[in-house]
Amino acid sequence: MKRSSSGQRDQTPSRPIIFRAADDLGPFDLAQLWCDRAAWPIAERTQYDELAELAVMSALATWLLRWQPVAIHSAVLAGARPEAVAAALGDSVPATFDRWHGWALRQRDFIMDGRRGIAMDEYDTVVQSFARLGVHLVT
Repeated sequence: MKRSSSGQRDQTPSRPIIFRAADDLGPFDLAQLWCDRAAWPIAERTQYDELAELAVMSALATWLLRWQPVAIHSAVLAGARPEAVAAALGDSVPATFDRWHGWALRQRDFIMDGRRGIAMDEYDTVVQSFARLGVHLVT
């Protein structure tokens, strides 16, 4: 919220108060807004403060959830063991595999200009890494 020249809080929202508007800011601007302590009043909170905080946290959470499979993929390819990746994710190894696999299938099958979203050898490397722990595709 902005303050008027008299020090009163202006009731015109200066932060997004709906999910769509927050999501449109993009992940980096959302993260920057979220960590800006000055953007979030502690006392005298209004409905706009509450809605803005909810919109920003919800949009940022959605972005971060979208990127989790990419981070799982990159961690395994960088040599991290699935148990370590699961610990970083805060979930079980099978749940970590499932979180990655839905995204990976879409990327593996996505072809643009003759190139896949992820290379087959990368896909196979991650699948094999989890398979060594007994985590397999559910068919």
